[in-house]
Amino acid sequence: MATPTTLRGHRRAHRRPAARGHLPVAAVAVPVVLGIVYGLYTAFILSSSSDNAFTTAKTVLSIVSGLVLAVLAFGFGRIQHALPREARAAGYGVLIGGAMGFLYSITGESVLLSSFIGAGFGIGALITTFYLFYTHED
Repeated sequence: MATPTTLRGHRRAHRRPAARGHLPVAAVAVPVVLGIVYGLYTAFILSSSSDNAFTTAKTVLSIVSGLVLAVLAFGFGRIQHALPREARAAGYGVLIGGAMGFLYSITGESVLLSSFIGAGFGIGALITTFYLFYTHED
């Protein structure tokens, strides 16, 4: 007797779409953790500068820089699926390049060198994310 190719009564499990208005945990957790780590690293760079004292200005700069990165990452994460892969890769390149250029600029280096460092990281992130999006397209 031949075996049937499909089993009767067997249904594929369907994923239910997420309810409107509810964000997945990762959509909020990843930007928050990224902002916290970025703010702490900014504080570390600022504390290892010429004077090791923590001042109010250094603390505020660390908190604001982490907050700005978290808000930008959250905002970009919300709109990235509506963008084509080229624009999405460029967005990640700008976000990563700007963040790394800022971190390098607070070490006391020149603005031109910080811009080149940020542009290098941005171009690297653009190429990497474009390749990732291109090869993992549905």
